[in-house]
Amino acid sequence: MTATLVQLPLIPETPPALGDMALIPVDRLPPDDQLEGEPYPALTDSIRRWGVFDPVVVRAVGGALDYGNPKTLVAGRRRIKTVRLLQAEARAHLDKLARLVPAGTVLSDETLPGYRAAYERFRALQRIPVRVVSDPEGTLDDGRTEALAVMTNAVRQDNPATDFRSLCFLVARLVAEGQSEKGAIAEVARATGLATGTIKQRLRLLALSPDLQDDFMAGRLPYSVALHASRLGPESQALFASMVDGGQKPTLELVKQAKRDAVKQHQADLFADLPEAPVEESGGEGGDGDATHDDLIWHAERLRDQLGQIKMPIMQEAAGVIHGLLKLVQERLDG
Repeated sequence: MTATLVQLPLIPETPPALGDMALIPVDRLPPDDQLEGEPYPALTDSIRRWGVFDPVVVRAVGGALDYGNPKTLVAGRRRIKTVRLLQAEARAHLDKLARLVPAGTVLSDETLPGYRAAYERFRALQRIPVRVVSDPEGTLDDGRTEALAVMTNAVRQDNPATDFRSLCFLVARLVAEGQSEKGAIAEVARATGLATGTIKQRLRLLALSPDLQDDFMAGRLPYSVALHASRLGPESQALFASMVDGGQKPTLELVKQAKRDAVKQHQADLFADLPEAPVEESGGEGGDGDATHDDLIWHAERLRDQLGQIKMPIMQEAAGVIHGLLKLVQERLDG
């Protein structure tokens, strides 16, 4: 019988055993396209200079250890990507050195000064320190890997992208088991040590459009910017996404600009959609075509209908639209 999430709590009664650290070939770990997050300059410079001090953490599930399965990877996604980036850098340096001597030359410090150090550097990047968390009673989909990921991020530098992915999984699984969303968030908070407010803030990113979620998970959209963008309406988000795709830097100011531009476009569309009043001749044949009093009343009623459809995110902008509509009605009546 397959264990369910109810049978396997996020916090096991017996804490998972932490194994010794081992140097594991980087090629045995999940490929980059299955890992969230991107290398950042401080991490790259640190590993380039000192190597990987903080080991990657993987979880041995149900007595089996699969280094290449991203579902078992608790921590270290960006470290893995950074090491591979530096591998490519070291390989390119070796190739550059080799081109300095004739083909077929035995490469050594005698034939190519500095080659040995460059080779040892490349060789050192082939393996990465990995620590294993043993959880013999666990399963791949019990949520414990995600809970451990959030816990490790809570005591290190924030990693909102991994938190977002993990928290979405955890809350969705608990809700699927019958808990309310509030209860699921409380359970995840208890399991991970993360404040409920922080969890809710991370989950706020679910309000992002799919395109913006992709940008955030790929590291193209900073967390603070993504959080502000999640509060935009669909039209504003679409406009913001098009701005980012067009090459503009994703900043808080760009979020505000998208919001302002979307409101202006909404105003323009609203005025463009105003109905035309029916025109009746007032003087029989040869009449001047002026609208009758009843026609103006009809138009005013249509305007009130339009006002009832206004949903502006900014009250000041909404007030401006209403003022413009009332002015239009007054001009029609005065005319």
